[in-house]
Amino acid sequence: MCSLLEVLVTCDSNNTLWTSSIWDPHTGTNLMTYKGGGTAETKTLSFIGNDYVAAAERTKPILHVWPVNSQQTVQGMRFILPGKAGAVSVTSDGSFLAAGIDEKIYLWQISSGSLLTIINRHYQKIVLLKFTSDGKFFISAAEDGMVMVWSLATVATHPEVDLVTQTTAGQHDPVYIFSDHSLPVTDLCVSKIGMHGRLATISSDRTCKIYDLSSGEMLLNIVFDVPLSAITMDVLELNLFIGTTEGKIHQFNLASPPRTRDFLLNTDANTPIFEAHTKTVTCLSVSVDGETLMSGSSDEQIILWHIPSKQAVRTIRHKGPITNAFFTTNFPAIYKQNFSPNIILHSLERNLDKEEEDINVIELLVNKKVDFWPERREDLDESYLPSKELENEYKLKHMALEEELIKMKKINANLYAFSVKKALVSSDNNNKRKKKKKTAF
Repeated sequence: MCSLLEVLVTCDSNNTLWTSSIWDPHTGTNLMTYKGGGTAETKTLSFIGNDYVAAAERTKPILHVWPVNSQQTVQGMRFILPGKAGAVSVTSDGSFLAAGIDEKIYLWQISSGSLLTIINRHYQKIVLLKFTSDGKFFISAAEDGMVMVWSLATVATHPEVDLVTQTTAGQHDPVYIFSDHSLPVTDLCVSKIGMHGRLATISSDRTCKIYDLSSGEMLLNIVFDVPLSAITMDVLELNLFIGTTEGKIHQFNLASPPRTRDFLLNTDANTPIFEAHTKTVTCLSVSVDGETLMSGSSDEQIILWHIPSKQAVRTIRHKGPITNAFFTTNFPAIYKQNFSPNIILHSLERNLDKEEEDINVIELLVNKKVDFWPERREDLDESYLPSKELENEYKLKHMALEEELIKMKKINANLYAFSVKKALVSSDNNNKRKKKKKTAF
């Protein structure tokens, strides 16, 4: 199983068997299940680096965290949130955690559990949070129809850190504010190249809007005649896949966009459609090779599609509506019994008001030896010493070089003596010629 390039991660609303599960997309085999986390909230499942799986519970203000190789949650530690989270996102390196609770965004540093800030700029409940691939920016979307792009460096730092309190927190300005949707945002996807790429959002107002993150301009507005529920792009960002509440998935080619910014896409037109679900499409994801499309729906099914032929290749049935599902790279630690994570976890703070005594001191335990001073020759293991054949070869080369050096020294000495002799002889001949000229006069 370690030879797999990518795996499929899913969650459903029925937690009788598991909270989350990992599947082999090629065979449909269940590789790992994570239990004891209740029902995961929609689109809150995230990986903390390569070490942990995290998901917010739908009915309680708790963030459940599992080691990737264990079915049980992290022992001896509970991650209590200030409220029930409607959106969760983690940076790719596992350093920062953002959670949307009602209309506020909470930002933590995972290793210390420090609550860095609380952002209060949305007017209604936040439903989506996503970090860019480099972790420098994150995007929030809410039921008020607004989409905001935030700089992590700007939000996490404050000119007067010691004076940050619960009342002064959240006074940050986003990089962009997109308020083009008239109804709640239902899903979004961001380019793999982050702020140099594009952002696509969909809403219950039946529109899909594509923005250029480098300039903040809207590039395209696609209007449908049905409400939209899920969206994703392939790796090369050549195709856009949009799921609807009717269970259909529309494919839109970004390589040949329309000439006008506003485009009406009639579902009755001759456009590529993936059609097999009977209820709302909740999750969409495309494999790394761009050949397979994964779709999850409220009809309790995960369907894998062959994109060129639009045919359903495999169906993975669940016990409840799908809440989280996406492709991700395979984690070798899943198949190891003895696994030591590299990421440090800490209980999450619930408010910003804290005294100096409450500041957490982190002790970093590094199992890698740093060789600052060079080791002595006799202290090295035999495995580090050269073999006898290499030593003999080295000696022969050294002797040959010494002989060549002696020859070169002799040649140089002979050349020097010869040049001095020649110089002396020429000077004597010149003196004799001068004397002959004087006697002649």
